[in-house]
Amino acid sequence: MTTKENVHGIIEISPTAIASLVSHTVTQTYGVVSMATANRTSGVAATLTRDPHRGVAIQIEDNEIAIDIYVILEHGIRIASVSSSIINSVRYVIEQNTTMPVKSVNVHVQGLRISQQPKASKSS
Repeated sequence: MTTKENVHGIIEISPTAIASLVSHTVTQTYGVVSMATANRTSGVAATLTRDPHRGVAIQIEDNEIAIDIYVILEHGIRIASVSSSIINSVRYVIEQNTTMPVKSVNVHVQGLRISQQPKASKSS
C-alpha cells in the first residue's frame, strides 16, 4: 500500500487500485486482444476466480511503481509499436492518477491471436 501525506490528511493507494487502472488502459489499446498470465498455473487460478487484474503485476518500492503486463496481441500488428503504445499509455495514466513516478513498465507478449477472417461467399 502506498501512502502520501499532505496538509489535508493521508492518501493510501492500494496495488489493486493501480492494477485496475493498468488493466483498463491496456485493454483499450489498439492491437491488444486480451490480458494473459505469467504462467499456466496462475492462468487457471485467474480464470476460476475471474480475476479482473489478471495479467498485471504491481510492485511498489521507495515510492516508485514497477509494472509488469502480460498480454496477447492481434496477429499481424507490429509488436514493438503496440508494446510502446502500452508502455506510454500506462505510464501516463498511472502518473496522472496517482502522482507517483513509474519506475518501469514491462510488457510481456504471451501470445498472438489470429482473428477469424470472413469466408468469401461463392456466387452461383
